[in-house]
Amino acid sequence: MTVLFVWFLLLLFQQLLGFIFRTGDGRHIRLRFYRGALRILGIKIKVYKEFSLRRPLLIAANHVSYLDIFVLGSLIPAVFVAKREVKQWPIIGIVAAIQKTIFISRKKTRVRDSLIPVVEALNRGSNVVVFPEGTSTDGKTIVPFKTAFFEASLSTNAYVQPVSLVYRERHGNRLSAKDRDFYTWGTDAPFLSHFGKLIVRPGLLVEVWIRPILPPTLERKTLAKLAQKRISAPLRHRAEKE
Repeated sequence: MTVLFVWFLLLLFQQLLGFIFRTGDGRHIRLRFYRGALRILGIKIKVYKEFSLRRPLLIAANHVSYLDIFVLGSLIPAVFVAKREVKQWPIIGIVAAIQKTIFISRKKTRVRDSLIPVVEALNRGSNVVVFPEGTSTDGKTIVPFKTAFFEASLSTNAYVQPVSLVYRERHGNRLSAKDRDFYTWGTDAPFLSHFGKLIVRPGLLVEVWIRPILPPTLERKTLAKLAQKRISAPLRHRAEKE
């Protein structure tokens, strides 16, 4: 709990510095924050390829764990889209709000309304990260993408950057079933309890496969289908090697 409190105070201090020194909306300070958090947690990342220089980007990634946010947030300044329930989580909800996370309802009747803040963020020039599966998985496969968020790409002329997250190994060894269950935590256990255990369980390696961009000239469903295909490829590749 002490580590969490210090971590939270550090975030507040970093955001304050961003305001004092007028570093835009603090996006680069948030990037450094995520990198620091990964060091504290003992999580390493290995990146394949680089993000496109086009801005803004709609970054679509598979969803494995809340750690996905730390991993992606350490690589590129961006705002994240998360389900509204995350806002109520202890500590992480407050941190997410400070980090300008866009909270959305998962109800189908409100999907179109949920697009409004995403479109606004892209129009401001912010990169936006979405998890089109709409849920988290064990990281070995992905479920069919929901197409709604790809409409934001068409509305703002933003390119889509597919990203595949592969939870690969721990301490140089292939991730065991037990470790995979732990790191791919969803909402089955209290967050604070899980995060406390995470701090004393370092050694995770996450591969980040940055896939070729997709143009906003394609139809929404086509964008979703191609993004899913490109994200799935590294997962299948790793599964075949194992």
